[in-house]
Amino acid sequence: MPPKIGTEPEFQTLWDKVQPYTMTSRERGYALWCAINTILDNETPGAFVECGVWRGGSSMLIALTLLQRGAGHRDIYMFDTFEGMTEAGEVDVDVDGHHADALMEGIRGDKLAELVKAAAGIDGVRAAMESTGYDMRRIRMIKGDVRETLKVTQTLGIALLRLDTDFYDSTLEELRVLYPRLNKGGILIIDDFGHWHGARLAVQDYFADPECPFTKPMLWAIDYTGRGAVKIEEQTGAGIERYDYVPPGMEPPDLLPLFPFAEAQNPWKIGWQYLRKQTPHIWRSDTRHTGHATGNASAEEAACLYAVARQFEGRRGLEIGTHFGWTAAHLLAAGLRLDCMDPAIADPERKAQISEALDGVKTTGSYRLWSSLSPAGVKEVRDSAEEPYSFAFIDGDHDGEAPADDAREVLNHLAPDAVVMFHDLTSPHVAKGLAVMQDAGFKVRLYNTMQIMGVAWRGNVTIPEHVVDPNVPPMMAGHLKRFL
Repeated sequence: MPPKIGTEPEFQTLWDKVQPYTMTSRERGYALWCAINTILDNETPGAFVECGVWRGGSSMLIALTLLQRGAGHRDIYMFDTFEGMTEAGEVDVDVDGHHADALMEGIRGDKLAELVKAAAGIDGVRAAMESTGYDMRRIRMIKGDVRETLKVTQTLGIALLRLDTDFYDSTLEELRVLYPRLNKGGILIIDDFGHWHGARLAVQDYFADPECPFTKPMLWAIDYTGRGAVKIEEQTGAGIERYDYVPPGMEPPDLLPLFPFAEAQNPWKIGWQYLRKQTPHIWRSDTRHTGHATGNASAEEAACLYAVARQFEGRRGLEIGTHFGWTAAHLLAAGLRLDCMDPAIADPERKAQISEALDGVKTTGSYRLWSSLSPAGVKEVRDSAEEPYSFAFIDGDHDGEAPADDAREVLNHLAPDAVVMFHDLTSPHVAKGLAVMQDAGFKVRLYNTMQIMGVAWRGNVTIPEHVVDPNVPPMMAGHLKRFL
C-alpha cells in the first residue's frame, strides 16, 4: 500500500478543519499546502487567488496556512458566482463523457447533481472564512461570473493562482486575465484538468495560442485530475477595464459634457503614493492643467457630493479647491449658493474656464469665484454674506497640516445644521482634517470610493447611504481606524 500523503501534523491539523468545506482530494489539499509553503519559503510576492471556491475549503486552507506561517498580511481573492456553475459549453464533459448539463439534471443521481452545480451562498462562505481568524479586510469575495468580474478586479501581482471553475469558457478567461499577473516563481493549480475536458482544453488552447507570450509550463500530476505548474516568466501586466460607477440613489445630472478636457488617464503613471490605482474606476484629469497631474474626483465621488448637498438647496455652501470646476458643478447642480475658493482663480483664463463650465449647469443655485487662499481667506469670503455655511467641501492643499488648518477655520463659519466633506482620505494628511471635525463633536462617516471620501455632520442632517462598488478594495489604512 502506498504511504499516506500529507502526514505532517502541521498539514493534518489544518486539513481536519477544512475538509468539510471542500470537494478536493487529500492529495490536492496537500499539494496546495505545499505550494503555499514553497511560495513563502521563496518569498514569492503577490496575492493568493482562487476562482471557483464552493464552500470555501481551499481558501480556508490558504488562510490557515498563511496564519500558521505568520504571513497574515497577504491578500486573498475569492471569485465565484456563489450561486452555482455558469452555463456549460459543448466541450464541458466529464472524464466519463457525461455532459455537465446532464449531470446537473441528475443523470447520475441527485447527490452528484448538487456537487456538479457547486452552489454555496456567499454568507456561508464568508462565515467559513471568518472562522479561520484571518483578517477579513485582507479577503475579497468577488461575486459574479468570472468572465465579467475578472476584468474589473485588480489583484496586482499573484503568488498562487488556483483555478476550479471546471468549464472551458471560464477557465480560459481566468488564464487570459490572471496568468499574466502571476509572478515569476508563482504557482498555478488547475483543480480539474483531468476530470473536466473543458478545463483541460482551455489550458491547452491558452498556451497554444500564437499570441500567448508565455511558455507552457510543465504540468505535474497531483492526482488523477489536479495539475500544478510553476511560472518561469516575469509578470507582464495587471491592467483592468475601468468604468464610471454611480451608487444607486445618488444619480446626479450628467455634467461630463461640460468638461470636454477632462480625459481618462492611466493612474499607474502617477507618482502620488496615496492614489488608489488598483480601484477600477476611471481617473480623469484636465488636459489644460500644466505641471504635476491633478486628478478630478471620480464620477462616483461627484455623485456623493451631489447627493449629500441636495438637502441644502437654496442654502450657502463653500468649496476649497475648485480646480476646473468639476466638483463645483455638482454642488451647484444640487442648488447651493456656492462660494468657490482656489488661488488659481486669480488667473483670468482659469476663471473664465471655470465660469464657462458652471454657467452651463441647470440649477436653482448660484456661484461666486474667489482667488483667496485658505485658510486665511475663508473669513473674508464668509463675511461677504450674512448666512453661515450649511455645506463645505474641503479639497485644497493635501500636504502636512493644511487640511486640518482648513477644517479648523471652516468650523468657525458653519450653521448649526451642517455637513463638511473631504476628498482623498487615502492620505493621512487629509484624514487630519476629518479628525478635527470629529474632535469638535461632529459625527463622521467614510464613503469607500476610489480615493475615499470623509463626511462630517451635526444637527438635523441626513447622510445618504452609500452602496459600495464591490470591485473597490476595502479601506485598510491605519489612519482611518478612528473613523470606522
